[in-house]
Amino acid sequence: MELSLQGEEERQRAARDRKAAVSQLKAETERMVLDLKKVHAAETEKALDKANGRLKQMEKECSQKLAKSSQIIAELKTTISSLTEENSRQQLAAEQRLQEVVQQFEDKKQQLITDNNRAIKALQDEAERSRSQARAAEKKLQRRELETHEQVTHIRQEYETKLKSLMPASLRQELEDTIVSLKSQVNILQKRASVQQEELNSYPTRR
Repeated sequence: MELSLQGEEERQRAARDRKAAVSQLKAETERMVLDLKKVHAAETEKALDKANGRLKQMEKECSQKLAKSSQIIAELKTTISSLTEENSRQQLAAEQRLQEVVQQFEDKKQQLITDNNRAIKALQDEAERSRSQARAAEKKLQRRELETHEQVTHIRQEYETKLKSLMPASLRQELEDTIVSLKSQVNILQKRASVQQEELNSYPTRR
């Protein structure tokens, strides 16, 4: 009985020791888990703080870059607007200048056409006057030639008649000299008429 009681007590004590050991191990385990959780929480918070700091820095940098980009875009828009306005002004000025040049060219062309027509009309009138003067001079020259020819013929006939009659030798010689002189004058008149005819023929060409 005593052995049995001792055995029972040993079992109960062993059970109590085992239970106490299990409880102690469980408590230590829970304490270790709690410590690990605290460490993990601290590291997590530290990592979150670091990540938040980095995120804030990135947000700040992005905000600065965005502000700078917005400023650059605004400046580019202003530049583009100014260039567009300047290009429009230059294009309008170029079109106006082109219209002015075209109008000046048209006016100059019309003036040249008018002056050319006037000059052609003047040359035509001058040519007509020259032709009229040439025709008149030619007719006058023909009349002079006819008159000269008639005079020479009349004089020749008259002196030939006189030479046929009996005349002193001195008078006959004088008449012959007169005929020779008249022939010479006729030749001179004919040469002068030829020169005048050549001048009349070349007159329209020179004009």
